[in-house]
Amino acid sequence: MQASVHAPVQALSRSTVALTLALALALPVAARRADAQVAPAPSTTSTRPIAVSELVEFLRLRFPTMRVIAQVRANCLAAPLTGADEQRLRTAGADDKFIADVRASCVASNQMVAIVDSSGGMITPRVQQMQRSCERGAVAVCDSVADLYIEGIFAPKSRSRAADFLLVACSAGREESCVRAVDILEASAEARDHQKAAQVLTQRCDVGVLAGCRRLGGQYAEGRGVPKDGERAVALYRRACDGNDAEACVEASALLMEGKSVAVDSAAALGYLVKACEKGAAPIAAQHCAAAGASLARGAVPADDARAVVLLQRGCDAGDARACGELAGLIQAGRVPDRPVAQAAVLYDKSCTAGRAADCASLATLLAEGTAVPKDVARAVALWEDACTKGVATACVRVASAYVAGRGVTADLAKATRLYRAACDARAAAACLALGHMALRGEGQPKSPQAAFRLFEQACAGGETAACGEEGLLVVRGLGAPRDLERARARFTTACEGGAVAYCVDLARLLVRDGAPDSLAARAVALYQRACDGKEPRGCGWLGVALQSGRGVAPDPVRGARLFASACEAGDSHGCAQLGQAFATGTGVATDHTRAVISYEKSCTLGDGDGCSALAEMFWNGKPMPRDRARAVVLWQRGCAVDGAAACWQYGQRLVKGDDVPKDEAKGADALARSCDGGEARACALLAEQVQAGRGVPADPTRAQTLMQRACDLGLTDRRCRK
Repeated sequence: MQASVHAPVQALSRSTVALTLALALALPVAARRADAQVAPAPSTTSTRPIAVSELVEFLRLRFPTMRVIAQVRANCLAAPLTGADEQRLRTAGADDKFIADVRASCVASNQMVAIVDSSGGMITPRVQQMQRSCERGAVAVCDSVADLYIEGIFAPKSRSRAADFLLVACSAGREESCVRAVDILEASAEARDHQKAAQVLTQRCDVGVLAGCRRLGGQYAEGRGVPKDGERAVALYRRACDGNDAEACVEASALLMEGKSVAVDSAAALGYLVKACEKGAAPIAAQHCAAAGASLARGAVPADDARAVVLLQRGCDAGDARACGELAGLIQAGRVPDRPVAQAAVLYDKSCTAGRAADCASLATLLAEGTAVPKDVARAVALWEDACTKGVATACVRVASAYVAGRGVTADLAKATRLYRAACDARAAAACLALGHMALRGEGQPKSPQAAFRLFEQACAGGETAACGEEGLLVVRGLGAPRDLERARARFTTACEGGAVAYCVDLARLLVRDGAPDSLAARAVALYQRACDGKEPRGCGWLGVALQSGRGVAPDPVRGARLFASACEAGDSHGCAQLGQAFATGTGVATDHTRAVISYEKSCTLGDGDGCSALAEMFWNGKPMPRDRARAVVLWQRGCAVDGAAACWQYGQRLVKGDDVPKDEAKGADALARSCDGGEARACALLAEQVQAGRGVPADPTRAQTLMQRACDLGLTDRRCRK
């Protein structure tokens, strides 16, 4: 019996004997055989890696498996377990659990070899050892393993595998690992990964991690990994926000303000934004203060300037440039009564220095005006020009106007054109309007009514109402585009109703042309009144004409004359012409030929064709001044050049007849055509005769008939109209 026990022991190495004794001493006393003689146990156990052959011997000697596995885990296997090793252990009596426990144990690093995973990637021994450490509870190592899989260093590049190891650490309560795992899962294109992220976030939120609640709210807001549910998203954001998570407050605000998957609630949205301002950490909190203050100032919720100022000041003091700029805008607009505009300049300067180009442009405007701060046009232009290069279209408009006028810089129309073009291309309608005027006058570019028309059309479409009116003026004359009175009426209406009251006058003139009915005359009077009330001198002048004629309104020559005087004083050429006529005829005022001549001269100088024509009549007839027919012809020519219908009639008929001017039927026909277009019936009739006979123009019976019909429609009393 003794030989059977000692023989196998003698066959083992010294270290194996020591391990065997350690295991033997762990056996219960009752389990030891009475006749077994065992050497005394050593004081320490071996730390040498254990070979498979030793495990086979332990199984043969029936040592307790738990003790064997404990020793394997403590000392590691000498080499990875192979299929052949597994078969040897089963033959020695190992069950599935024993083999699984052995496989899960560590392998001595100096014996480990790289293995190939299921995707074909190589995993080095070091990574294998780290993985086992992670799985045995060394959670800090899990992040390191994840990093290796993310970077593809010593392990296959796999974000999914990295997430698996991070989740091991997350389940052990390592919050940073949870955050990283969710980041990876949310970025995945796989729906199952989004669901897994939602599960992790739900667990974290349940244990009071506010960031988890916030991120879970985002999942519900977008329907990512969970059913879309705006109400639940808001509830989760609220929970995090109430716990001082400023970012959650912002998310709740955005959701309620935009109404994404939840009913719009602007008041509640603002409340959350204010919380973000109050609870957030600088500089993020400062940004939220700026956003909340701007919302209050702009009326996204009921406007509250006082509260907006408090929030914006807090944001500005914390270093947020936007808050400084928004506060400056309120002060400049006079919405902060106790703060002078000079403070707005200081705030604009602060936000401009911080890089807000739009605020640089606003500061430039104050410097150019020179009312709230010392005037500095040169600096203003420099600021506008810099802001323009940074995409602030309004700054391009401002600096372009400076180059047109030579204000603070040397005048440069070509450069102004380029700046206006840049702003117009950036959809600044005011720039398109200004560029259209330059194209019409040929300033800084070739003269082109067609280009002007396109620019006015673009500006009108962009909301610049004055441009609509300018487009109407072109199509009335057929300049740059086909003549189209209906389109002109539509554009004048848009401009007039949009607040550009000068075009109310043009709309009224279009309504009453060619003998319009009294109903339209009454509407025209209302339009004149609207323009006059809007400080448009032309409106006052034409209202005076209606009051003198009594068309569309009860006659009141005295009031009419007063309106002519105020319009003329404000620089309205037509008002001056009408005032001259009132003095000449004693209508509404005492007759005064001297003042009539003065008024006509001013009218003609200001560019009114009718004023030039009336003054020419005086010189032609020699009343009240000495006769001077040469000067009269010059005045008619001058009046016709600005499309004065009466002046063109007088000048045209004399050219056709050779009356005190060299006969020129072609030139006369052109003047008569302008007069006819302006509503002079006699000019239409005389031009019809020329066209019929082919004198100065190509013969055209059809056109001649059309011209004669227009003369009749304009009220010509002629036998030809009675046919």
